[in-house]
Amino acid sequence: MRLATTAAKAIDSMTRPLIVHPDAAEELNQLYDYIAEQAGPARAWMYVSAIRSFLNDLCTYPERGSLRGGVVQGLRIIGFRRRLSIAFVARENYVLVLGFFYAGRNIDPTLLTERVRSTTSR
Repeated sequence: MRLATTAAKAIDSMTRPLIVHPDAAEELNQLYDYIAEQAGPARAWMYVSAIRSFLNDLCTYPERGSLRGGVVQGLRIIGFRRRLSIAFVARENYVLVLGFFYAGRNIDPTLLTERVRSTTSR
């Protein structure tokens, strides 16, 4: 077996499941609608597909992004193509996406705290 194949299998086994909070999923849908209105559905689809691919990579390497102190333990913010900030937490068994904040929208710690609580209480 080649070393590259072995390394790829080891990386695959470290991939954590991705959970997108329902409100974050709605934010992504709203972003799609906004881009589709401004630049057409094809461009919106390409952008959202790129975000989804980026999130899948995040499951393999979840320790990326800026670690933020504060109310939400383990909160990380990572940028995507200079206009979008993605708030997430990487736990031992999963990666939880808390929100998508486009074009400088404020990231509200209270909102993120509520999303973490609603997800972990299920």
